[in-house]
Amino acid sequence: MNHLIILPVAIYLGAGFLIPLIARKDETLAGIAGVLFTFLVFITSLFLSIDVFTNGRTVYFAGGWEKPLGIVLMLDPLSCLFLLMTNTIALIIMLYSTVYMKKFTGVPYFYSLFMIMLAGMNGILISMDIFNIYVFFEVASISSFTLVAFGLKAEELEASVKYTVMSIIASTMITFAIALIYGLTGTLNIPAFMSSSAGLSPVHLWFLGGLLISGFALKTALVPFHSWLPDAHSMAPAPISAILSGMFIKVVGLYVLIRITTNIFTTLPQIRIVLLLFGVLSMLFGGLMAYGQKNIKRLFAYSTISQIGYCAIGLGIGGYLGYLGVLMHFIAHGFSKALLFLNIGAVEYITGTTEADQLKGLNDRMPVTTLFGSTGMLGIAGVPPMGNFWSKLIIIIAAIQAGYPEIAVLCVIVAIITLGYFLKLQRTVYYSRAENPVKAEAPKMLLFPMGILAVLIFISGILLIPGIRQHSLDKAVSVMENFSYTDIKTGDLQ
Repeated sequence: MNHLIILPVAIYLGAGFLIPLIARKDETLAGIAGVLFTFLVFITSLFLSIDVFTNGRTVYFAGGWEKPLGIVLMLDPLSCLFLLMTNTIALIIMLYSTVYMKKFTGVPYFYSLFMIMLAGMNGILISMDIFNIYVFFEVASISSFTLVAFGLKAEELEASVKYTVMSIIASTMITFAIALIYGLTGTLNIPAFMSSSAGLSPVHLWFLGGLLISGFALKTALVPFHSWLPDAHSMAPAPISAILSGMFIKVVGLYVLIRITTNIFTTLPQIRIVLLLFGVLSMLFGGLMAYGQKNIKRLFAYSTISQIGYCAIGLGIGGYLGYLGVLMHFIAHGFSKALLFLNIGAVEYITGTTEADQLKGLNDRMPVTTLFGSTGMLGIAGVPPMGNFWSKLIIIIAAIQAGYPEIAVLCVIVAIITLGYFLKLQRTVYYSRAENPVKAEAPKMLLFPMGILAVLIFISGILLIPGIRQHSLDKAVSVMENFSYTDIKTGDLQ
């Protein structure tokens, strides 16, 4: 089973190069091939995850080289949770794209870039080497720059340039940190670095931690590193907005922040205070900014900034409940936000606009689309029994138990703000009266993926049922609480 770790990356990279060749005579084959390749990776991820959750983590030394020189690949319950979520949402979005992307030119290259972006995301999740995390980070990022600008409209190109510039800043900080780590310890292997870091001064650790936290916080779009996200997520084609907001920022940003905070710089508890500050600022700023948006995709983008703040707060609080809240919110928000961007994409597909003041009475014209949109909005707002309700409740309880009642109150206030701007959107756009409404529902192949996500939003809360939680979320939380390299037999990674 160890050798299978590399399969998700290998399949996606191969698909990225093969799809343009497959579609040379018939572009419709690009979408079919994209779905098949993504389904293959989804099945592979499922089998890998079942094995890891059942038998424990899997370690693979690429080429047989061991630490500190070799490339160490590893899957544990935490990375498997992200891996399975990434490829589940990717498959759903790929199904949606087979219809939505027909209005664009150069569609085979869209699928090719999408595959390469997914290869980078999956590569981050299996890497235990700081340099290789950075390489896959760049692979995913460069592909996403192009995908944001895929429509070639002026505003899309502008958003892509802004996104690229901010990502270059993040990459510079991360590269500098990597160079310092190698210079100070002689290794970029995470386990080897951990054994060497005990000899580093607090100043060195703080500087390295600050560079890495800042670089990956920028990719997570935490305030004050958020400025690129509203343009990039609102201007990109709907499938790209869905993957960027639903999973991309969580893999290239949040996941790495989790590893940095809980598995690498464990001797710097002050980093948690920084994350709490970023989380509170993001939660409040994103929620307040969402209220004033007239473009619905831009509203959803600011909502993402706000909701990722909850994850930063849970990570900053730490402990069992804090970490459980982070993972539950990651899952619930991933499904909900992917649904919302696919939903507004379907609205744009039929009406040609995402401007709220140009859309009235959608329930009369697109009742099924409206139903799915309402499900996503109520999910993000945290209406019970949906997963976001439980994740926010857990984070609030964790804040109170950790001695942060003020943060708990702010979490409640932002939840009310979130419900407020989504109810306003439903009242003015979805359930308002339209003059002479003509029913024009979205195509079934746009509705079907949204329906899957709507169901997943409703049932995501079952992960908290004790018997299920014990064999899924609790194992991922354990990695965050008590990560150890001593049970990795090959290579003496202590």
